[in-house]
This record gives sequence, C-alpha cells and structure tokens, in this order.
Amino acid sequence: TMALKALTDNPFILSLATWAWDSDPSPLVTPTTCLDSLPFLTTPCFTRLIAKGIGIGIILASCINKAPVVRNILKSRSVAGLSIAASYGEVIMYSNAAFYNILRGNPFTAYGETFSVLLQTMIVVSLIWVYDPKLGRSNVALAFAMYSLYLFVVFQVLTPDTQYILMVYNPLVLCTTRGAQIFENYNNKQTGAQSIATTGMNLAGSAVRIATTIKEVGWDFHILRAYGTSVFFNVILCTQIMMYMKNTEKFLKSLDEKKKD
Repeated sequence: TMALKALTDNPFILSLATWAWDSDPSPLVTPTTCLDSLPFLTTPCFTRLIAKGIGIGIILASCINKAPVVRNILKSRSVAGLSIAASYGEVIMYSNAAFYNILRGNPFTAYGETFSVLLQTMIVVSLIWVYDPKLGRSNVALAFAMYSLYLFVVFQVLTPDTQYILMVYNPLVLCTTRGAQIFENYNNKQTGAQSIATTGMNLAGSAVRIATTIKEVGWDFHILRAYGTSVFFNVILCTQIMMYMKNTEKFLKSLDEKKKD
C-alpha cells in the first residue's frame, strides 16, 4: 500500500494519469479516481486507457497510410486511376477533421492521424501535378489560392458556434470525392495506382475510430457520421480494387511496356 501511494504521488505518474484520464467526458473517469482504483482499474478507467492506446496505434499506422500509393506512382510514373478531384476533396476532408478537433480542444489521440494522412495526401496531390500533363501551373496556383482562402475562413471567420460546419460538410465532401473515385474505377474497370493496403487501412481506421471517438470525445454526432460514411465508401473501394485486380495488373503491365518502347 505504501509503495502504491508513493507510485501515485510520483509527478511523472500524475502527469501520465492527467494525459490519460483528464479529458474523459464521463464523470466516473478522472485522474484521481482512476489512480485510487489501482492496481485494479475500474471498467471506465480501463476502457479509456485502451482507447488511448488504440488511438496512438492508429496515429503510428497512419504515418505509412499513403506510402503504397506513392510507391505505385513512383514505380509506374503514372497517376492513372487517381482522380485529382477526389484528391483535392481528401485534402479538404482531412483538413476539416483536423481543424475541427483542434478548435474543439479534443484529445490529440482522438484525431492525430488526420494530420499525418493530410500531409501524405498533399504529397499525392503534388505527384499528380507532376505526372498529369493535363494539369498546368494555373491549376496549381488556383489550388494554392483556394486552400489559403479556406484556411482564412476556418481560423478567422468561423466562431465557436459555427465550427460544426466543418464536420457537417465532411460527409458531403466524402460522398463527392469517394463517389468520383468509385465512378472513375467503374468506367475504367481498373484502379491504377490505388492500393488495397491504403484503402484497407482507411476502412479499419474509420471503423475503430467510431469506438474510440465515443470513448474519448463522447457522442459527437458530426464526427461519428463522418466516420460512418467513410466506412461505407471504403468498403466499396476495397471491393472495386479486389474486383478489378487482374485488369489493373494488365493495365500497369501494358503501361510499363509502352514506357520501355
């Protein structure tokens, strides 16, 4: 008991407890009550700790989310199968999610992967600019101008009462961007540089995030609706990638042969 008391009074342990339990929406979960329940944590304290751990795992895994797509692009030197409209939409979608959570003061472990995937999506967009001859400098300049305007609106125009707009529009953006990609896949009957690993990670991450959001943030309808919509569309995209796998292999092989010629 004395050893346990000394442990719970340790400043480092107290700071960890504050990080793990201080922002929980439930009154049953506080740093004090959870530390007092050691060594056998109460169910609410334990599930919150598990949610934190899963959140960290999702953030770490997200660091390589777009790596297979980037690899496919660099290997084939082609962005065939990738929709620039869908990629622009993804930038806005992940920006909305990241900035909404920042403005609401939600725990970083509840949304940190959105930053990682946002940066990687921007890399994919830059590769599309490089490898798609149809996109000139004017398109790039317009994209920069529009995103700058978007940042101004988010951080200078929106008030605490209107910040929810960011997440209200995310399902609409998701429907448009994922819908555009699904339609392009259907028309082409192949998925080009898209990756089953990336889409599968998006699907799994969105599904798990529904549970961790409920535990870490609470029943935020706007966030939960966005993750639910993401699960739905990622299921369709995963199905398309598997359905058109043989066609995609043939297409990439023929593209490689053309480049050798």
